[in-house]
Amino acid sequence: MDEPILEVENLAAGYAGRPVVAGIDITLRPGEVLGLLGANGSGKSTLLKTITGQLPPLAGSIRIAGYDLARTRERAQAQFGIAIDGPDLPAALTGRQYLDLVASIRGCAPKAWPCGDVLARLAATAWAGRPIAEYSLGTRAKFAIAAALLGAPALLIFDEALNGLDPLVAWEVKTIIAELAATARHAVIISTHVVETIPTLCSHAIFLSQGRIAASWDRPGLAAASASPGAFEAAVIHSLKAAASGAKDAATRATN
Repeated sequence: MDEPILEVENLAAGYAGRPVVAGIDITLRPGEVLGLLGANGSGKSTLLKTITGQLPPLAGSIRIAGYDLARTRERAQAQFGIAIDGPDLPAALTGRQYLDLVASIRGCAPKAWPCGDVLARLAATAWAGRPIAEYSLGTRAKFAIAAALLGAPALLIFDEALNGLDPLVAWEVKTIIAELAATARHAVIISTHVVETIPTLCSHAIFLSQGRIAASWDRPGLAAASASPGAFEAAVIHSLKAAASGAKDAATRATN
């Protein structure tokens, strides 16, 4: 087996010393695509912020393409690309200026994508010279995805990146992800509420509940869980209901 692109071991992370996620173990190898599921408040964003170095871990370790995030931060962070939230893009810049900025930080050409001309594939070229302030949510998502792919990083992270995209562009993004996985040079994390995307696009998936991995599916597990129409969605809905019930019980205990 190829060396892992992402290794997360016994990770705990949170705010002001209070864990939001704990006991997280993830290993991603080249060609693998991880689906990250969970209700709002389950810890998905905290987990991704910690993996990308935006939030220091309270315990555990993170290695990206062999680089320990705590010991070799800059080298580790150079190994991933993340499609940031559209509202976080710099509104005063044009799309092209933003891509130029990201390329200069990555030390690559402004069109150094691993899968052809991404702007053309996402029908975004016409917007490149206009200020991001004028972009719709979907157009901002296109440029966030294009920026994440610059320099062909080993680890690619799409945090709700399909939000706001029309069906044709969403299909193209999923095609790009599948192409990258097929090269066996990249690993991908997709955090999404679009449950039906997971079985067809991901090699495995995890479901977070109250900051812990409450359910997981490997490739055979995904295949079995989606053997009949709607079966995987039903399994995820069951997990969501269980998580909501557990959170309600915990809140009741805390007030008693």
